[in-house]
Amino acid sequence: MDKVAHHNLVINVATGIGTQATITVYAAGTANLSTIYSDTAGTAESNPFTTDANGRFSFYADEGEYDIKVSGAGITTYTLEDVSIYAPSPNIVISEPTSGEWRIKKLRLDTDEKGIIPTYPSAVEP
Repeated sequence: MDKVAHHNLVINVATGIGTQATITVYAAGTANLSTIYSDTAGTAESNPFTTDANGRFSFYADEGEYDIKVSGAGITTYTLEDVSIYAPSPNIVISEPTSGEWRIKKLRLDTDEKGIIPTYPSAVEP
């Protein structure tokens, strides 16, 4: 299975400008370093790694939940907990109902099935 991309940005809130930082990726809720990659094919990436000078970073990983620690000079270390990294669902819902059909009210992500589930109203709309 191809690896899934995660992109993010570290910004100095005082200046609003991206800032260089060290990024460390862990399996969610643990102190175990995750295996991360530099591309979809699974080329190994070092962990931890450094953002670019503007604070931008990306990595690829297997689908799952991760904790991402941000640290560095002038940065109060913090952790983004339980970051979900999943591939987009190949199931696309297209709805062009004719008069009298049920209409989609909203869509929700079903993480067990890893798909999009349409939620319908309780009555037929006019």
